[in-house]
Amino acid sequence: VVFLYKVALKKVSVVFFENVENKEVFVEEGIITEEKSCVLNGAGVNLTDFPYVAMKEKENTSFLFVGRIMREKGVQELFEAIEKIKKEYPQTEFNFIGGFEENYADTIEEMQSKGYIKYHGSVKNVQDYIENAHCIVLPSYHEGMSNALLEGAAMGRALIASDIHGCKEAVIDNKTGFLCKAKDQVSLYECLKKFIMLSYKKKEEMGLASRKHMEENFDKKEIVKKTINRLKLN
Repeated sequence: VVFLYKVALKKVSVVFFENVENKEVFVEEGIITEEKSCVLNGAGVNLTDFPYVAMKEKENTSFLFVGRIMREKGVQELFEAIEKIKKEYPQTEFNFIGGFEENYADTIEEMQSKGYIKYHGSVKNVQDYIENAHCIVLPSYHEGMSNALLEGAAMGRALIASDIHGCKEAVIDNKTGFLCKAKDQVSLYECLKKFIMLSYKKKEEMGLASRKHMEENFDKKEIVKKTINRLKLN
């Protein structure tokens, strides 16, 4: 694979990356030089399409998972953490949107039948689901840059995500949400519980800080400008 990348990128003038870790791999493997690399904050997020919406003040904490339901997204650890949370905080809501791999069909059905989760399938109006949530959860193993986190944060929602590149850039730990260890059900459970125990005011403050973080660092318009300016240098 390294050889094929070297051949494919031999004559290019710039290679764009969505996070610094991916760039470092390419440079360390000698695929490209440092000078040919440019790291962007993913593709950014459209702040108009995903406007800030005040977090709803309701008695039950509501979490939302947005993405394909597969092991690489950390759903195994999430399901395990949810089972534990629901026994302690039975009114907590866990909503899932997105497609799933066939081997999770039975698990999803079982989790729904127990009242642990609500699975909504693939949807077009993701903004409606974000609006009804307090926190977006993504305990993924690998990401380029998670659009689900950026979109949730843009709408003023707190985030709980894995402490990996592609996720952690979207989160200011303990300010806009919490970072958990990847592939660690206990760490994820502790983050979920910590968020549940926050007051509504604190949850709202996290959401507002999330929106500000997106405005300052992930505005799609600014990332497009950076991309074009970098291309003009060649």
